[in-house]
Amino acid sequence: MREINLTVFVPFAFFYMKESLKLDYLWAGLCILGAAFFIFRSRRVGA
Repeated sequence: MREINLTVFVPFAFFYMKESLKLDYLWAGLCILGAAFFIFRSRRVGA
């Protein structure tokens, strides 16, 4: 769900608020994906 938030927030910040794209958005997205991986990895293992 958070990935959807980033896909909405980044274009909003870029087009409406005239913010420049930064590597911070990339790092934030990777951190969220990493967090989701660690939260749900036990479901993949079956523990």
